[in-house]
Amino acid sequence: MKKKLLPAQCIVPIQYWESKNGAHVYLVKRSEIPAVNIDIFFRAGSALDGKEYGLSNMTNAMLNQGTSSYDADVVADKFADVGAYFRIHSGRDSGCVGLKCLSEKKYFNLAFKLFLEILRSVNFPEHAFKRRQKQMLSVLQMHEQTPNSIARDAFYNALYGDHPYAHPTEGTKNSVMSLTREDAEHFYKKYYVISNATIIIVGDISRQEAEKRVDEIAEQLVEGEPAPMIPCAISSKQKKISHIPFPSEQSNVWMGHLGMSFHDPDYYAMQIANDILGGASITSRLFTKIRGEHGLVYGISSSFHFSDGRGPFLVHFATQNSTIKKALTLTQSILDDYVNKGPTKKEFELAKQKINNEFPLSIATNQDIIQYLIQIGFYKLPIDYIDQYRVNIAAVTLADVKAALKKHIRPDEMIKIIVGS
Repeated sequence: MKKKLLPAQCIVPIQYWESKNGAHVYLVKRSEIPAVNIDIFFRAGSALDGKEYGLSNMTNAMLNQGTSSYDADVVADKFADVGAYFRIHSGRDSGCVGLKCLSEKKYFNLAFKLFLEILRSVNFPEHAFKRRQKQMLSVLQMHEQTPNSIARDAFYNALYGDHPYAHPTEGTKNSVMSLTREDAEHFYKKYYVISNATIIIVGDISRQEAEKRVDEIAEQLVEGEPAPMIPCAISSKQKKISHIPFPSEQSNVWMGHLGMSFHDPDYYAMQIANDILGGASITSRLFTKIRGEHGLVYGISSSFHFSDGRGPFLVHFATQNSTIKKALTLTQSILDDYVNKGPTKKEFELAKQKINNEFPLSIATNQDIIQYLIQIGFYKLPIDYIDQYRVNIAAVTLADVKAALKKHIRPDEMIKIIVGS
């Protein structure tokens, strides 16, 4: 990222420390609402599945299925009784366990006690594992009948090849069928450890109280070892077009190539560049030309996806089978023209103004701030990333954007996956 050039007001005061067991902790105190969010992110995503595709997803999904003291129904009822919400989520880089609850002591203490119970003694009951396994197989069967899911999985497979990001986070039918509860239990014990954790706390809680709660969390988890870093994917620089037959009236298209990292010096320039191209919904070039002028799609977007091992740059749309060739040709033409000429001065100024004007809305809620703290904590961004965001956007010049476009969007390397008749 570019070096900040101007001072910025502290709009989100982030406190950071490391727990005695090695966890990275980020705290934002917000007392406007009497609630607290506690999220623990572990480097325990599908990139660590090895050949047991879907293992990380299955492990994470089992964390609300009961403990040695309570079954899943009792756990759900106990959280509901105190107005609390227990959250689980997994992706390619991480697995998350989270708690959202009221900050009033009588409710918070009960919810947090149950949260600790889950961390300490989740027990992966066999009957619950088998039930979840059947549910996941049903999900995978549904994916086989969904063009967008087929295109997504084919795109990641074509883009990443032998890299750990290549397989679906949910796994495949064969891999999920072969998983056992012992596999999940082993994965949990190996990666859901305190030295592999980033803890994010946002809400109506003091630093002193937060430190106490972090220590209590650390006491429930094995210290363990940090997970290995995901290797950075390498571009093959070979464009590929794959057509996957599917009996539908529309064709679903995923096209793109390897993108960039949060730490790239052109990060802010490309935030502006992508907003103009396809990130700004109805005002973007792709939308106004392909939808507005030609009526070929209902929606079209472009985006950069950031991850440890280098996420993709992606353009996604669906169009009638009869117009797929025209839509692809027009999209390619827009990309070529945009990379070669860059945005106009008017487009550039409007995009900068729009991004900076909309930014306060992106940090309006506790959950919004958590999303930023995930990026800061998990991907090691500067602690003042939020405060400096608009400063760094303002520092970008039109020349910066034009140079960055030629480097980071490469139309001649696009992988194109087309699912349709």
